[in-house]
Amino acid sequence: MPAADKTTLHSGGCLCGAVRFSVSGDPTGGNHCHCGMCRKDSGSGVSTFVTFPTATLKWEGKPAEFESSPNRFRGFCPKCGSSLTWRHGDYPEFLDFRLGSFDDPTPFKAKKHLWMSTALPSFAGIDPDIEHIDQSS
Repeated sequence: MPAADKTTLHSGGCLCGAVRFSVSGDPTGGNHCHCGMCRKDSGSGVSTFVTFPTATLKWEGKPAEFESSPNRFRGFCPKCGSSLTWRHGDYPEFLDFRLGSFDDPTPFKAKKHLWMSTALPSFAGIDPDIEHIDQSS
């Protein structure tokens, strides 16, 4: 008898439920981004993302995308507008998901703060125990 698959499944989606996703396994990264574009996109002082390999990704519904800067794409629900993803066009094997789009975001922990030169220190609640990078890497 084959061994049971113990890979953790993580699910999430947009506010209205028109776009749903699932990814499995452990994330390859997680970060708080303090850049101005992420603040505009999220309407918040900082954006938190969790990165997964696209090989584990399954969609129900499909997000629309906006090219916010050359070869950088932000995914969102075409119905309700919820911001869901960020991706770099040169690295199609990875996709960053907004932390708040997961049904249960509690298993994840950020590993970096990005774009510290533009952070809002009085708002961001900077965690001194994780890596701080002046710009994205």
